[in-house]
Order: sequence, then C-alpha cells, then structure tokens
Amino acid sequence: MRTPENNQLFAWDVFTVNAGQCGVTDDRDVAIRHVHRALRGFEEGASGKVRRVALAPDGTAAYVDLRTVGEAWRDASTGAVVWRGE
Repeated sequence: MRTPENNQLFAWDVFTVNAGQCGVTDDRDVAIRHVHRALRGFEEGASGKVRRVALAPDGTAAYVDLRTVGEAWRDASTGAVVWRGE
C-alpha cells in the first residue's frame, strides 16, 4: 500500500467556458492524469492546472497554494493536450 510522501496534497482544476472539474489527491501523477483525461473530453481551448496545496493553518476547510506543478490546455489547432511545468 502506497503512503503519501510527506503528506503532500495536489489540487487539480479543469476550466472551460461552460463547465469544469476539480479534485484533490495525495498523488501527483493521479492529479496529472485527471487533468489530462478531462481535457481530452472537453472542447478545444479548455485549460487545466495541478497545484501542490496544504490545508489552511486556521483550521478552515480550505487549501493554501504552495506552488503550481503544471498547466495544460487543449490546443485550438490540433486538439492535442499540451503541458507546461514539471
């Protein structure tokens, strides 16, 4: 069984004009796969982001962004998913 390394959390978001998807996982690769799959299902021009996050220190049900792991988008001319980042 895999255990989270250093209790890392990764938030992922996909944005379109009319819809979107998001989630949080303790596995960076899973977050990247979620964004990639979602972008393949949305129209060209959709974009997504994977961020390393931490629970808010004030105890609220919120996340604090630590850094962007990667950004992706559907290329308008080819429809391919293009990534920038780690």
